[in-house]
Amino acid sequence: MNIKNLYEKQYREGKLKSGYASFKILRKLFKKFDKSREGIAERFLEKGERILDIGCGDETFLLKASRFYNELYGIDIVDSRIKKAEEFLNRSISLNKIHLCVEDVNKGLNLFNDDFFDCVFIIAVLEHLFDPFLIIREIERILKPGGILILEVPNIGYIKHRIKLLFGKLPITSSPYNWQEIGWDGGHLHYFTLKSLKWLLSLYSLKIEKVSGSGLFADFRNFYPFLLCGDIILKTRK
Repeated sequence: MNIKNLYEKQYREGKLKSGYASFKILRKLFKKFDKSREGIAERFLEKGERILDIGCGDETFLLKASRFYNELYGIDIVDSRIKKAEEFLNRSISLNKIHLCVEDVNKGLNLFNDDFFDCVFIIAVLEHLFDPFLIIREIERILKPGGILILEVPNIGYIKHRIKLLFGKLPITSSPYNWQEIGWDGGHLHYFTLKSLKWLLSLYSLKIEKVSGSGLFADFRNFYPFLLCGDIILKTRK
């Protein structure tokens, strides 16, 4: 199965069991303390001309970003998700502000010129890509000097995952169900800690300004996000 077919199966065919979360009762009771990764990332946005969302999906984030940026670009490997994003955004935003297309970022970001974007947003995507070095290098290329990268990945250093590994169990960082249909661990190819992300980004002169995580009581757990959060969200600057 090629990579495009895998994600078509997950999203167009609806095989991905999304929305899974632990502590469901607590999350319901303390809903206002449950911070989504998009909500945390939104705090990092700055005013600018252009933003690119890599793996934009059926796109609610670009709608939020429209308050900050004049031109909204989104790419995704699944054409049905791009069509959904177009339908969703066109109801709220001027057509000449939106630029969406189907693209496999494993092949690079050749659609875009050097120093083109004020912000690049890549949430829950890097762990799926064949070559993280390639995509971070490409992001650095297309970012303007002083531009920001907002990046999110699952955190393999999360204390829950460490305990599972201690007892010989494999941590689950994606959907916990039907892996045979949607790929091993939902198609995740790589696992990151805060330290490994810092090293990767430093290779391309991207400087970390803010570190966070999402989830239940995220604002409190962010005291030690590398240990207490299930994901890592970074704001970095070129």
